[in-house]
Amino acid sequence: MRSLTQYRGTVRVVAIAAAAALLLAACAPGGNSEAGPGPSKEVSTGVGSEPVTLKLLVNSGVDVPFYTALGELFHAKYDNVTVKVENQDYATLTTNIAHILAGSNVPDLVRVSQLGNLIKDHLLTSLDPYAKAYGWDKWPQSQFASTRVGPDGKQRGTGSLYAAGAGFGLTGVYYNKALAQRIGMTRPPATVAEFEQLLARAKDAGLQPIMINGKDGGSVYPLQNLVMSSAGDAQAVQDWNYAKTGASIDNAATVKAATTLQRWGQAGYLPADVNDIDQTRAPAEFIRGNGVFFPSGNWQAPGLDKAGAGQFGFFLFPAGDAGGPSYAMTAAANLGIPAKSPHSDVAAAFLDFVQTSQQARQDTVTLGGLVPAGPADAPAPTAPEGSAVAATVSAFQELLKSNGLVGFMADATASIHVNSLIPQTQLLLAGKTTPEAYAAKVQSDYERDLGR
Repeated sequence: MRSLTQYRGTVRVVAIAAAAALLLAACAPGGNSEAGPGPSKEVSTGVGSEPVTLKLLVNSGVDVPFYTALGELFHAKYDNVTVKVENQDYATLTTNIAHILAGSNVPDLVRVSQLGNLIKDHLLTSLDPYAKAYGWDKWPQSQFASTRVGPDGKQRGTGSLYAAGAGFGLTGVYYNKALAQRIGMTRPPATVAEFEQLLARAKDAGLQPIMINGKDGGSVYPLQNLVMSSAGDAQAVQDWNYAKTGASIDNAATVKAATTLQRWGQAGYLPADVNDIDQTRAPAEFIRGNGVFFPSGNWQAPGLDKAGAGQFGFFLFPAGDAGGPSYAMTAAANLGIPAKSPHSDVAAAFLDFVQTSQQARQDTVTLGGLVPAGPADAPAPTAPEGSAVAATVSAFQELLKSNGLVGFMADATASIHVNSLIPQTQLLLAGKTTPEAYAAKVQSDYERDLGR
């Protein structure tokens, strides 16, 4: 168990070899580079010499400076290519992506959080020809599992490849080191029960125990962690994420998790206006000291380090029972090439560049807060020891050893996050639905989305 001791110097980020070998292996169907070959297509690994404006459409927030920096690096290598980064907030892009890709003003690369019906409706380009041309099919394939889709257009984890990204997100719990010491926290909690004890201490000390963004879905993260820790296993959730036949979360583990999260809200462990706090306000409040804990993802780490170097730590969401498994949600920061992209070859060159360039991989850690994707022998970036970034990278490696990486429930279907998980979790925290009704409603919406 990690302590609260601050370290000095730098820590070398472990190369992706272990990550690629183990990522999602235990909890998800592995990627299959031979299954579901993509449509035949002549592709080129060159970018030509004519001026090209490569348009990227990404999520607002940390995506913008991150992909802007990667675009500048790409332009430095290929001076005829100018990368233009456009953005929409997560909910808007998730809701409108199919309409955008079917329209007349289509980007060359788009941030893809959920594949949904994009494959069935032929709105994304199969990356199989590019994988062969660039040698991605020689890289460890587990990192591509979540963006492979079978011939039915629904079953994930197998089939053709439709997206790739610079690195992997990871969720856990940030903590304010000074406030944690005030409530007597000498090490991260080993169980949910220990975590609840710390939350009670924080409340008794007049501190806000948890800062979180319920407006745009941050409260779904601890809910999913509580589901997995309640079950002591993540297989049911991962089957659900990958649309496995018969998968359901209308079960005792989800009801118990929803009961716990609702109780946290009633006890004042969450902000009174949790459903009005978004992903911009939540980290700002946390940085100001309004919150001992902040459940979120590694994409927050660079901003926290910039705001207060060495002031913030990170630990994995605790297990249900002492000595039990810890789990964390992870997903690649995926970009897909729209079927209507006017510069698909250049877009594929960008995807290859962000995974293989040494500086791009370093920026993936220091600017994006992500664990780099790519080949097993790619250059390993560095991060300052004692930093939030270093702590998230260490947590990622810890989970690789225990096979504790799981996909996001929010990505199970194209609309489940915006149309079901967010509003139902808000109703749960507002006391306007019961844990039993919550589990049943989310499952019903999932079945509707899949057309079952």
